[in-house]
Amino acid sequence: MSDLYKEILVKPDHGSADSLKKGLVIAGTVLVCAAGILIHPLILLAGAILIFLDYMFILPRFDVEYEYLYVNGDIDIDVIYSKMKRKRMASFEKANLLLMAPTGSDHLTDYRQKDIKLTDYSSMNPKEKTWTLYYGDEKSTSGVILSLPDEIASDMRRYAPRQVFLQ
Repeated sequence: MSDLYKEILVKPDHGSADSLKKGLVIAGTVLVCAAGILIHPLILLAGAILIFLDYMFILPRFDVEYEYLYVNGDIDIDVIYSKMKRKRMASFEKANLLLMAPTGSDHLTDYRQKDIKLTDYSSMNPKEKTWTLYYGDEKSTSGVILSLPDEIASDMRRYAPRQVFLQ
């Protein structure tokens, strides 16, 4: 058997809501700085602190990418903020895979009825095909939504044919 190693970079499309939030953060900071210039220099110091906090912590959270690292049925998910900071969000092993099917498939009905936390690491583009994966052990079950290419879905079916549904 051949090994399959793949890195997939997914940029979520959050739409205009994130642009509006980003604009409000910047406008609020500009207003505080303007008030500091016009009213009192102490407010300008608060504006400088807000500029620092915006640049370091708030604005990088608006530029997000997900990276999936797929190696022989195991998936690691990292989030990348502003192409500078990387954080491991989740790791899933093929031995713990309970079910994998296209999002919206009838095979997912039993898991939808249970109260299982489902995390979305997909591109959030309604035109793009996404996959819903449920992983679990005797303690807990969790679900993720991923934007995976069909090549990876076929390879995962090779490792877990009873758990992976391609339709």
